[in-house]
Amino acid sequence: QKIKSNRIISSQKQTLDELNATKDKLFSIVSHDLRSSVNARRISNTKLADNLLNKKYELLDHQLQNNSAIANGTYSLLDNLLNWAMLQTKQLYFQIESIHLYSVIQQVAFNFEPLMLNKNIHFESDIPKSIFVMADTESLKIVLRNVLDNALKFSKENGFIKIYTSNTPNNITLTIEDSGAGMSKEIAQELMKDTVVLAKKNSTEQIGSGLGLQLCKSMIKKNNGSFAIESIEQKGTKILITLPKQ
Repeated sequence: QKIKSNRIISSQKQTLDELNATKDKLFSIVSHDLRSSVNARRISNTKLADNLLNKKYELLDHQLQNNSAIANGTYSLLDNLLNWAMLQTKQLYFQIESIHLYSVIQQVAFNFEPLMLNKNIHFESDIPKSIFVMADTESLKIVLRNVLDNALKFSKENGFIKIYTSNTPNNITLTIEDSGAGMSKEIAQELMKDTVVLAKKNSTEQIGSGLGLQLCKSMIKKNNGSFAIESIEQKGTKILITLPKQ
């Protein structure tokens, strides 16, 4: 009995050590992301000032769009950090209720339309208006924002993002598919581990801390659902979110 108890304690200690290591790595990567974002904004503002001074007005539109993209990225990172911290300290309240899935997706996708237009991304939403799922509205919106943000971030111009559903007797699986950079099967499997946080760069050297993905997995779990990744390098990624039916 004593040996069994020692094994349990040892296993719990190992799990705790892994979680602490993940937390430390996460904060290190997030700090680097924030520093990079602020530095990029500083450089962009300098270029903007130079263009104004030299009356290169034709360059201002691109420069302002760049500043806006940097600001949006920084805000998204800070928002995820706040939500993740609240989730860890059990300050987030989940109210599971019947949700009209079509309406929630339309609300979230609407805010991404200017960004999709800027990269000429074809967006297709094939969600039946009759579908209702059991979930917490706000946390589901956070998950969808993160998934769509990643799909856009790692997609090349003239790509596509598709959202569609499939049914089982008790659940609805929501699939968000993109034609982005994709990832290897090994990386996708690693990202599904709770104690793994990876940093990844895309073609424009943007950095993803993995914080948003960890947040998504945790929130979907709180919603009594499941979260999965299917991806092929250089072809795209599918995020599968399964939630209980009404």
